[in-house]
Amino acid sequence: MDRRKMFWGLFIPAFILLISALVTGLGVSPASEILSFQPNTTLEVEFSVINSEHSSFEATLSAAGEFSDIIFFEKPTITIDSNTERTLFKAIFKFPSEMQPGIHKSFIKITPVVQGPGEDMFAAYVAPQIPISLRIPYPGKYADIRLVVLNVDEGTPVPMFVEFDNMGSEKILRAGANIEVYSPNNRLLASLSAPEISVEKDSLGKTRAEPSPILRKGAYVAVVNAYYDEFAKNFTMNFSVGEPLIKVRELLTKKLGTNQINKLTFKAHNEWNAELVSQGFIEIRGIKSEMPLFAIGPDEEKEIGGFLDTTGFEPGEYNLTLTLAYDVVIRTDTFHVVIAEEIIKKPGISALVIILIVLIVAILILVILIIKRTKRAREGNETFK
Repeated sequence: MDRRKMFWGLFIPAFILLISALVTGLGVSPASEILSFQPNTTLEVEFSVINSEHSSFEATLSAAGEFSDIIFFEKPTITIDSNTERTLFKAIFKFPSEMQPGIHKSFIKITPVVQGPGEDMFAAYVAPQIPISLRIPYPGKYADIRLVVLNVDEGTPVPMFVEFDNMGSEKILRAGANIEVYSPNNRLLASLSAPEISVEKDSLGKTRAEPSPILRKGAYVAVVNAYYDEFAKNFTMNFSVGEPLIKVRELLTKKLGTNQINKLTFKAHNEWNAELVSQGFIEIRGIKSEMPLFAIGPDEEKEIGGFLDTTGFEPGEYNLTLTLAYDVVIRTDTFHVVIAEEIIKKPGISALVIILIVLIVAILILVILIIKRTKRAREGNETFK
């Protein structure tokens, strides 16, 4: 029993290493395939397994997905040789007389098989998969339409394309679109027009909308009014230019006290065109402190704050990092701080107290002046008598 445990204890890690080598060393070509439906025909497609690690093993071929029942293989098992970088295999697609129109998805699985200990005992690991898309046309005229917006730097004209994927059984003679771009507060920013094109059946046509708008970093809404021959299709799409950015411009609290909870204040600016809600944490040498959730409006500059406990920190200079997470962005900024002996804030004199003191002094001066005037008046009256 002890020998068996020892054997399995040694075999399992070695087997995992072997499988890991297969995972990292296997590739496929092509990485994906798009097929067009051909009724009552048989189509052979050649693929290859790339053995960049030059291992030797066998692999089984199988299919899964929406139309896996029409996928067959010339050889369901292939042998991968260490001296051969590419091993070819054929997949056979047997199309029926008809199938449901649209784009259907399946995939081919290549599963390396490694012989394990004992007879009739195998260990297998699913490695690469090849996605297969099957395009089945709709009767008559039909197009899938989408808007493609290229991401560019701020201040650069933003290219916009309207794509017409002709999924119908007929050629499209005229296809075009008009586009309106809106800000997050529903303000119209730009109007574009895509010139008309024709699109052959089972083909993709693309037309560029002009003029290309110049947009700042931010989120936008595009309203697309597209048409092809006698058909029209309207849709709305959200897109963005650049990435959301809360720029932390300055750490206002540059000196912290030891062995106390310090409040830190940062000056931040939202360079996005919509409100961003952020959370984050402050860190010094692995000691983290979460920041309260805060929201900052478009183009707003505000002070944000957090707290950091410096208990156990020696006085000295440190690098403090502030990490903020908002939208799909995680951004870290580093600041230089000094931790000194415990800072005891002396109670300051408030503005109200100062005003009261000034008022009291003024009243005293006024009283003194009145008393002096009264005294002089009395002395003058006595002299007159």
